[in-house]
Amino acid sequence: MTKFLVITSGKGGTGKTTIALNLGTALTLMGREVIVVDGSFSGPHIGLHLGAPSPKHHLHHVLQGKKRINEVVFLHQSGLKIIPASISMKDIEEVDLSGFERLKPEMMGMGEVIIFDSSPGFGKEALTVLKSADEIIVVTNPDLAAVTDALRIVKYARGRGIRILGVVVNKVRDEESEMAVKNIETLLEAKVIAVIPDDPNVRKALHIKHPVVYSHPSSKASIAIKKLAKDLIGEPRDERQIFKGILKRFGMDEKAS
Repeated sequence: MTKFLVITSGKGGTGKTTIALNLGTALTLMGREVIVVDGSFSGPHIGLHLGAPSPKHHLHHVLQGKKRINEVVFLHQSGLKIIPASISMKDIEEVDLSGFERLKPEMMGMGEVIIFDSSPGFGKEALTVLKSADEIIVVTNPDLAAVTDALRIVKYARGRGIRILGVVVNKVRDEESEMAVKNIETLLEAKVIAVIPDDPNVRKALHIKHPVVYSHPSSKASIAIKKLAKDLIGEPRDERQIFKGILKRFGMDEKAS
């Protein structure tokens, strides 16, 4: 059964794309079949984060009816599968969101978890992606403005019966000016399921176009994100099976290795 998980935020700059990519990578490395989809049609960042800013085929081609969804899946060397969107202004200006409705049934069975990196806020494209969610994770920062915007997302989801898995508080520096986790939970009436430290290794990973859990697995941010992945799905699968799965993704077998 495929689960559709939307990573969302009330405002830009929270690090939502970083959480989506790294949670997807962590789950992949734990043996799960995961695809991360760039659901930010007017401001796509998935390809930029992973060194593929201008893919030959992309999600906009699917929305335009030029490609099927399984024809625009790319494999990162970490083993993570992604579906990038186009950064072309022509594609962005001409995007037809009505084509998004057919994506969910077409993606059913393509993976165990399909993660959509949504646009922030409450624009039409953000709401279009939110409506497709089985569950959502809300990403915020530990400041009042970000948490207040996150509250609007939480209320919108609850009003439409969308299950909220929890809140991820990102870029935490442990400064006195930051909101405490218990205060964030009180304001949002939602559980904080992960606290991700503001880690310079995240920026280093972005520079070399890798998820930080792949390039810097022992960093503070990576440890926190991997804990989140484990909390969401339980123990990793058998290491032998994970190894076989990684080889399979690269078109190899054990004898060839």
